[in-house]
Amino acid sequence: MTVAGRVCELRSVDLGPGPSAPDLVRRVADWDGLVCLLGEWADGTALLTSHPVVEPAAVDDAIGALDEQPALARAERELVGGGWFGRLAFDGASTMAFHDHVVRLVAGRWRFEALWHADRAAPLRARLAAWQAVLAADASRAARWRAGTFAGAPMADHLAAVERAVELIRAGELYQVNVCTRLAAPFAGSGAALFASAVAELAPRFAAYLDGVVSLSPELFLRRRGREVISAPIKGTWPRTAAPALLRRSAKDVAENVMIVDLVRNDLGRVCVTGSVRPAGLLDVQPHPGVWHLVSEVAGRLRPDVGDAELLRATFPPGSVTGAPKLRALRAIAELETEPRGTYTGAIGFASPAWGAEFSVAIRTFEIGDGRIELGVGGGITADSVPMLEWHECLHKAAPLLRAAGADGPRAAESEPYPRLVRGGLLETVLGVDGEPVRLADHLARLDRSCRELYGAGLRADTAGRVREVAKAVPSGRAVLRVVVAPHGEVAVSADPATARAEPLHACTQRRHGGCWRHKWADRHWAGAAALFVGADGAVLETERGNVFLVDDDGTLVTAPLRDDLLPGVTRRALLDLARDEGRRTVLRAFDLAALRTRPAFWTSSLSGAVPIHSVDGVALPRADDLVDGFAAALIGGEATVR
Repeated sequence: MTVAGRVCELRSVDLGPGPSAPDLVRRVADWDGLVCLLGEWADGTALLTSHPVVEPAAVDDAIGALDEQPALARAERELVGGGWFGRLAFDGASTMAFHDHVVRLVAGRWRFEALWHADRAAPLRARLAAWQAVLAADASRAARWRAGTFAGAPMADHLAAVERAVELIRAGELYQVNVCTRLAAPFAGSGAALFASAVAELAPRFAAYLDGVVSLSPELFLRRRGREVISAPIKGTWPRTAAPALLRRSAKDVAENVMIVDLVRNDLGRVCVTGSVRPAGLLDVQPHPGVWHLVSEVAGRLRPDVGDAELLRATFPPGSVTGAPKLRALRAIAELETEPRGTYTGAIGFASPAWGAEFSVAIRTFEIGDGRIELGVGGGITADSVPMLEWHECLHKAAPLLRAAGADGPRAAESEPYPRLVRGGLLETVLGVDGEPVRLADHLARLDRSCRELYGAGLRADTAGRVREVAKAVPSGRAVLRVVVAPHGEVAVSADPATARAEPLHACTQRRHGGCWRHKWADRHWAGAAALFVGADGAVLETERGNVFLVDDDGTLVTAPLRDDLLPGVTRRALLDLARDEGRRTVLRAFDLAALRTRPAFWTSSLSGAVPIHSVDGVALPRADDLVDGFAAALIGGEATVR
């Protein structure tokens, strides 16, 4: 059937109050081509359709099909009637099917709406009768499902990908990029039944079911009514256990949101009337299943010559799940993520010749097929992202979906620090050279993140100025600058002449006990002399004074990905940046003592730069002292290029 060029009449039939939307989904779970949109779609609370007139297999260009619409005998924007329904995959197969009828739940009553044409009169009457019959039925079908335990790539892979993203941002290639991972489990039964149950439990704003995809999305990608278009990007996430005000005060989350608002403005500006694109709402903290989100809105007015296909081509994939600049972010995603995203982070929705168009961002989305169910999770990375917190954000987002699916999976670990360490405050040790602090911005950024996470408020605005002023007390040579922040926010700054660079280390291994060690605690009672800490899983973590690197045979530098029991060293990051600038390969990979004993190793710190490790537990290590000395000279010599 050819859709374009037909002239259709909009018809609507009241069907009465009927069952709830999830109940109706259960009743029609096995209907051909079923599409269910529940939540805030099309000015109602539910929109369903089935038995498409044009199947997805007949559509070569899913986005281009959106402009192939029938003409209407009269315009009635209150009705949807039908149109193109489907999904635009992020990096998989997109599908759009044309439906010439829908049923909608508006103001508590179901109604049948159709794009009526004489050639389709008999099939449409049959569909109307089928909907009337199923709405009048006494009970729901008892379709069931079963999902196994979800698992995915190792946590360390995601931590490393986040760090690599931060590296790209620090190098000036990106401002922000979304980094995702996937969880998967065995699955049997009805995806539509899972969808109905999950919607009833979670009540997401833009839930969608079609073609084995169960999307429980909170995010509006695009809504077009007439020539007016709006997008509502979500960027910024905190768990619901936290106070919502903390999200609004989070510099990282606010910056992330504002960057994506600018990207969306740019995308819409390509197809909207000049000067019409504007923020319609900024940084609204909204509750969603399991999390708080920062939500903004961007609105514009489409140019008269722009159709839905051109609108989608200008804006897809959604900016909130890619990054800025978008094209470089898309290349980075291909480099950083090991699996394709499929439909996840694409878009789901419809384009109607009567009502307009509406698409969600396909996040919080299960994809079912071949006896498996997959769930993508991720988040936006900025320059000050903490890898472990980004991993926890993924798990916080996944948790309510796994519960709704009756499944188990990875959870954010409890990693509360010791109360005594918290009470002792936080410490930052900064190198001063000839009266000037080195890498002060990075040190204070780490300290500020810890303050916000632990104490609910960042550093005082005058902290950097105080450190610079105190550094002048040692106007020549090297100095130790100490910044201590008490839990109530008081900041103490001191300066002393620095001792010589540390001697090569003869380390003694020590098991690291539980707690959160990605903060630098002022209480150093636990720091044993010459200690090399090893995690409960056998991974080498750090020395009591700095992060550990290995040197592979080809000169590659290897260091462990950042996790809760490992401090994100400022000098560690500086060395990774320096290696990138010099074209030296680096790898973020966990390693154990056996691997450590076969390669040259060294540790890094602000005061000593890089220091060789000559032995561990009395076992001598291979040596690369000249190489390490070169790193030390670059890191602590005060050169502007490495500060």
